[in-house]
Amino acid sequence: MHKQLLQQMWNDESGMLAYEWTLLLTVLVIGIVTGVAAARDAIIDELGDAAEAMLALDDSYTIDYPLGFVIDGDSTGAASDSGFTDNIVYSDCGRATGAPQQVVNSNSPN
Repeated sequence: MHKQLLQQMWNDESGMLAYEWTLLLTVLVIGIVTGVAAARDAIIDELGDAAEAMLALDDSYTIDYPLGFVIDGDSTGAASDSGFTDNIVYSDCGRATGAPQQVVNSNSPN
């Protein structure tokens, strides 16, 4: 009797399609979740790099005198007295990988 039941269960293929769909959907959901998490991390990293680049902008470029050109004269022209200080400091944006730190304020009343 047990042998017939095992043989019948072995030959039964009606539940196989449901198992295949469940396995396929599980793999797809895991892939989608990890893909979205990777995209989120990449977007956050790129936005952090853009913020670092904006903070590193240097507005030290100066033009002291306006341009002056002499036409039909002995001088060929003069440019303004301009200059800049190149002090770029750029660091890649890092992400915190640990859990957020929570500090208990001991002075607060309970």
